[in-house]
Amino acid sequence: MNQEPNAVSLSLYETDYTLWLERQAIALKKRDFKALDWDNLLEEIEYLGNEQIHAVNNLFKKIIIHRLKLDYSSETYSRHHWKCKINAFIDNIEDRLTNSLRNKIDLQKLYKRARRMVLEKYNFDLPQDCPYSLDQLITYLDVNN
Repeated sequence: MNQEPNAVSLSLYETDYTLWLERQAIALKKRDFKALDWDNLLEEIEYLGNEQIHAVNNLFKKIIIHRLKLDYSSETYSRHHWKCKINAFIDNIEDRLTNSLRNKIDLQKLYKRARRMVLEKYNFDLPQDCPYSLDQLITYLDVNN
């Protein structure tokens, strides 16, 4: 009984994802294109790209939320904590942000979501449009001030 490589890989993809990944990597290294599970491989690559975009967008949204709290709150107790959180988010972004990823960021869309989340908790008079540029959002804050 002869099975096509894709049928075997598909079954392996569904039953042992780690082994499937290992075999796909080996096939790629050997340039054994017949052994590749093209459909699932393409799906995984697209998924990875989307996950990177989602992760960076999520980090930017968190930075915006904390920047809004810093800039519009009179609360002094949490300021140091918010600055530390922002700097941690910036650290994570620096590890991921590429030029092509940077071009996919819709800052106004992220701001609207962040603004909505802040307004659920605080009664601030926030601007409708994002008051920050991407460069401002990835600038470290002095936690000692």
